[in-house]
Amino acid sequence: MQLYLVTWKFESSEYQTFAKEALINYVENEENNGIKDGYERIAWIHTPQDGTGVIICRAESAKILYQVFNPWREHYGITWTYKPGLSTEELISLIKESQEINS
Repeated sequence: MQLYLVTWKFESSEYQTFAKEALINYVENEENNGIKDGYERIAWIHTPQDGTGVIICRAESAKILYQVFNPWREHYGITWTYKPGLSTEELISLIKESQEINS
């Protein structure tokens, strides 16, 4: 699975206020919240002072990310940006492979 850095932002403070109860329900009932196969959340960081946050996750594809995050966009005015990334271990492995090829 690919590692992703997902940043998100509420379109307005009104949407953020409206989403509070949904967030509580989502977290407290996570086993029933429809998390898709092929998606694993690693970290979920909130910065409520400006209505933004970051999720670090693994997903099989951007299609899975869309399925996971689109309901929040539709119901709570959240915009998302997905960026594929590498763990430090993956990056070091690539650097070493490149050094071997170029030696």
